[in-house]
Amino acid sequence: MIDTLSRLRLTGRAFLFVIAALFSLQSIALQPTPAQLEQFKGLPAAEQARLAKQFGVDIPNVNAAQTPVVAQTNSVMPVAQQQVAESVGGEINTNTEMEEGKLPAFGYDLFAGQPTTFAPITDIPVSSDYVLGPGDSLKVNLYGKESQFFELVVDQEGQVYIPDLGPMSLAGLDFSEAKEKIKKTIDQKMIGVKASVSMGSLRSIRVFVLGEARVPGSYVISSLSTMTNALVLSGGVSELGSLRNIQLKRKGKLVQSLDVYDLLLKGDTSGDAQLKSGDVVFIPAVGPQVAIKGQIKRPAYYELKGSGSVSDLLSYSGGMLASAYPQGATLERVNEQNEREFLNLDLSLNADINRTLKNGDQITLPKILPKVENVIKVAGHVERAETRRWTPGLRVSDIIQSIEYLKPEPDLNYALIKRYSKPERTLSVHSFRIADALKSQQSEADPVLQDLDELVFFGLYGDRSEEVVKLVEELRQQASISTPSKEVSVGGNVRYPGVYPLVENMTVENLLSAAGGLTEKAYLSSAELNRTTINEQQDRVQDRRVVQLSNADSISSKLQARDVLTVKAIPEWAETKQITLRGEVKFPGVYPFHKNDTLADVIERAGGLTEYAYAPGAMFTREDLKTQQAQQLREMQARLEADIAKAEVVAANQTTLDASKAQGLGEAQGLLDKLKTTPALGRLVIDLEKVIAGQDAYSISLKDGDELFIPERKSSVTVIGEVQLPVSQLFEQELDYWDYIERSGGLTDKADDERIYIIKANGGVQMPDSSSWFASNDSQLAPGDTVVVPLDADKIDQVVLWRDMSQIFYQIALGAAAVGSL
Repeated sequence: MIDTLSRLRLTGRAFLFVIAALFSLQSIALQPTPAQLEQFKGLPAAEQARLAKQFGVDIPNVNAAQTPVVAQTNSVMPVAQQQVAESVGGEINTNTEMEEGKLPAFGYDLFAGQPTTFAPITDIPVSSDYVLGPGDSLKVNLYGKESQFFELVVDQEGQVYIPDLGPMSLAGLDFSEAKEKIKKTIDQKMIGVKASVSMGSLRSIRVFVLGEARVPGSYVISSLSTMTNALVLSGGVSELGSLRNIQLKRKGKLVQSLDVYDLLLKGDTSGDAQLKSGDVVFIPAVGPQVAIKGQIKRPAYYELKGSGSVSDLLSYSGGMLASAYPQGATLERVNEQNEREFLNLDLSLNADINRTLKNGDQITLPKILPKVENVIKVAGHVERAETRRWTPGLRVSDIIQSIEYLKPEPDLNYALIKRYSKPERTLSVHSFRIADALKSQQSEADPVLQDLDELVFFGLYGDRSEEVVKLVEELRQQASISTPSKEVSVGGNVRYPGVYPLVENMTVENLLSAAGGLTEKAYLSSAELNRTTINEQQDRVQDRRVVQLSNADSISSKLQARDVLTVKAIPEWAETKQITLRGEVKFPGVYPFHKNDTLADVIERAGGLTEYAYAPGAMFTREDLKTQQAQQLREMQARLEADIAKAEVVAANQTTLDASKAQGLGEAQGLLDKLKTTPALGRLVIDLEKVIAGQDAYSISLKDGDELFIPERKSSVTVIGEVQLPVSQLFEQELDYWDYIERSGGLTDKADDERIYIIKANGGVQMPDSSSWFASNDSQLAPGDTVVVPLDADKIDQVVLWRDMSQIFYQIALGAAAVGSL
């Protein structure tokens, strides 16, 4: 304390001329510089007051624009603390880590922080063995005949003065003894009065925190404070100080040693002794330090107390993580030749875990490998994909104990084992039959599993390509010039054709099982097995052989890498083909037919036509014709769009546009719109009367999806196209096509009267004054016929290419006539 006051006086004298200038400048309305103010504010409050009094200046006026300095009456901030605070901008550096990237030192952050005042503790009960001293106060309540309250303060001589009773010496007594003495005295000297004694405010004591504290110095603290309270007040222990041997000295003698590790790791506060006035808390230099890092709960530097072992270090650090690999630990040490060396440790052995450590040692615990050992995986067509523990001798039946383990409809004839050999971790694939494994347990049919095997199951009707493709791709990656890819292919009439992994001793039968088996149309007498090999001259050699799938010896032949098996279909095998009869037949419906059946045969099976049937109007459609006509309509549409676009470009380049040409472009666009909505019917023009009559030239073979519609008898003729009023009219025998046109109002000015044509009820097209185009040679109109008056292309635009307009008109009219005949 004396040294501190001396330093304060010297500092005051050093700044005397600064302060004199500071206060003398006020008389001429000059302001002190910020640096001068900071220097003045850095002085203790008592020194500021003394200098201000000496120069006759009020402190609040001097610091009017600054934060006022408040004197603390219950603590003293030492000069050392003040200097540290200034050096870090008013804050104490509490970083406990060493250089960036290095491990932290354990425990130093417990007390770390900016030093602060430690206010007296007055609001908690004191223990009965608390020894009273000067400055403590007692609260005495008298009740009974008299009621009074006194607060007695122990003076410097250890006495308290009780009114009407005089002084009483309490020095050296603990609280329980002092309380009994006061109560006994009052009971004896004041008849009918009882006393209740409690502790009042506590005295403050002055202690020293010295050694390797962050801010060593003298501190005024509560009399109930302990060693740890003093450490907190001083900002904690610096990284040069020891946490294992903090000493409490009283009158030059060692009273207590505090091991902070006991407090941090065990919660043991038995070494945290209560302080008395004048005590010294001394922090010696840190002892030997060792480090541990890696897969540890608290990687850090730790201080040893005396000699320590690896076991002690593990205890300090909280132990190893579950991911630690103790057999691969390393010890880094500086040997006697001042050379850094590494030692391998197996911390599962007592010899290594009890090894004595030296100052500067560093232990590193590695992490276990991410791969899982001693496991079996189950995947694919199972109710629950999972990972099971592997033990030597484990078989498939131990994992799959019943069919209930699998999803419904499993493939019992094909399952795979993915196996990775050690140590190169190359993939090999093995197959087995789960039905045989469950039936003949503990036999060759029940494979023995190895560590890291994966069982893959398949459904009987589910797609297995995704998992199989992954296996084949991995096998291809392992292939080399001397080792071809272990894969085989199967195509044709199997349930799941594709590429499959080649397993050991794989036969044709195994490959068929892998592909889900044969389909019902598989041809058993002759399948093809194609094999490709590379000879010593690296020439490609191909071999083809016939495999009889019904022969046990033939399907037992072994396969080689990249073999390709093709399973043919039964000759003339076909799925059931059907034709639909609608309209005026006696028994309409869907009829299956054989390859040699004709349309006449099916009509006969349907009972023939009814008396209301109109055979010339029959419409026969076929699916492949519908596809072909749809493509033709799309091509016509594209050509017409291109022609219209060309005409529009030409019209845009003309200064004046003829009204007729403009109207023609509009007509062409309307024609295009009609073409877009025209359906592809797939109609085949037939003469049903000749078909029924059985003429050889009209024997129509059938295809799957054919459809025949026979309408009722018609009595009308339809006129469409460029007439004034397109309409259907009643058929009259004596009228020709021109009479029907006249009855429709005659031709429009855009009609092409030279290309008028007739669509017969059966779909045939003919020109009225020429030979027939298609099916009909009847030049007379008949009920159900349609007269088509086409648009004169020359009247629209001479520039546009109309070479396909006759086909377009035909398609539109044909669709309209067909729809009209329904």
